[in-house]
Amino acid sequence: MFFLQMSITLKVLNFDYSDSLKEILDVSNLQNVEEFSFEGCSNLVSVHSSVGFLPKLKILNAKRCPKLRSFPPDINLTSLETLGLSGCSSLEKFPEIPEKMENLEVLDLSDNGIKDLPCSFCNLSRLQRLYLRVNEMYRIPSVIGMMPRLYACDIELRGNKGRVSGEQEEGLHGILTHSLPSSHLENLYVRNSNLSYDFFPVAVAWFPNLKVLYLRGSNFTVLPECIQQFRFLYALDVDDCEHLREIRGIPPNLKSFSAVNCKSLSPRCTSVLLNQELHQGRSTEFAMPGGSIPRWFERRSSGASISFWFRGTEFSDSAFCLAILLKDDIPSPLLVYPTVTINGNQVEYGWRSNVDQLFIFRMNTRCYDYKALHFERGWNHVKLSYEACNYHGEEVPSESIAKEIGMHVWKQESSNIMEDIRFTDPYRKRKRDDEALNSIAQVMEGEGQRWCLSKVKLFLVSVLHFSVAQYYSYQ
Repeated sequence: MFFLQMSITLKVLNFDYSDSLKEILDVSNLQNVEEFSFEGCSNLVSVHSSVGFLPKLKILNAKRCPKLRSFPPDINLTSLETLGLSGCSSLEKFPEIPEKMENLEVLDLSDNGIKDLPCSFCNLSRLQRLYLRVNEMYRIPSVIGMMPRLYACDIELRGNKGRVSGEQEEGLHGILTHSLPSSHLENLYVRNSNLSYDFFPVAVAWFPNLKVLYLRGSNFTVLPECIQQFRFLYALDVDDCEHLREIRGIPPNLKSFSAVNCKSLSPRCTSVLLNQELHQGRSTEFAMPGGSIPRWFERRSSGASISFWFRGTEFSDSAFCLAILLKDDIPSPLLVYPTVTINGNQVEYGWRSNVDQLFIFRMNTRCYDYKALHFERGWNHVKLSYEACNYHGEEVPSESIAKEIGMHVWKQESSNIMEDIRFTDPYRKRKRDDEALNSIAQVMEGEGQRWCLSKVKLFLVSVLHFSVAQYYSYQ
């Protein structure tokens, strides 16, 4: 009687990492269970269908069960908030969802054998983020276009094993003809998926409100003109698309573009991305192949750093755009940390960036913290440089990879900004006068005329300060 009563009131069941567990039996009498976990059960093969009908279940965790083949064919878990099925490499079918389940917001189905998603998947009506990395799917599941709240989806299609099948393209066209566009999807990550040219017109119709699009490792050769129809897209990543040869269109609000290791993309093809008007008035960050820094970068310096002086107690980094050009034979890939040093003090910099030969960015995209710095009332010296490392975290000396660095000042940010910027040392004349004064003093001391040295110094100092004051009054 006690055991029966305990079973009825039981709320948590945990069999994590039980190597001897091969089967989850009937649990229909455990109607109060809220958490059921059997993660990492390396020999688990089947889960009883009753697990799919526990009304109070909030967490169902079956992660990393590599032999799991039989899962409840239908689930109606109205209280479910977390479902873990990643790492179940033998699981080939996702269960039907006959009724709406409104509490599940994140679902990770990565690293398993699931080949498609059922139409009833759209009954996960409040699902916001979906992960489908490293799976056996050969096409983008069409039901994704019918998910009412989904705003982020991460997919890696591996089912076609390196080829674009007719079924895949047919499936994409089926999405276009049988689904309504998703008005919420904003972030789409499709990795190593051998997408064809036909993907783009379908994606434009299916995901009109995309803001972030990652297409790393795909086989398409052209970014077509229709990509301009992504009116809200601000980030586009085509890293490792080694067959990409041509760029015919650019989304109108693009701010971040990455084409690292796009070996077939020539500098001539990237010229459309280097237009000054594209970068003007927005905080851009572009990484791509390239043989030279665009001409509109007025200030250039060989090597890995460039310097200037600014006047004032605040540093307006939004006015500065930087271009880093690396040598032709750089090791790839590289991570770069742009750094800012003001009056000898290095500013705490933001994040690192994956770069190719040419890296263009506006400085206010880096989240530098200037609050701890002390600015002189006069002129402040600024040095812009960068540090680099490989993907293993090993430091790469910037001078060994640097070819040139360039800087552009956006004058429209402030109409008089150039009055407060100098590219030559504004204190140079004063330094020369100080050196001359010291030389005269040394000569006089050498000749034994120390009796009048103090008076001469006072006279020369007063003349010098008067000259400097007159010089700066005309600046």
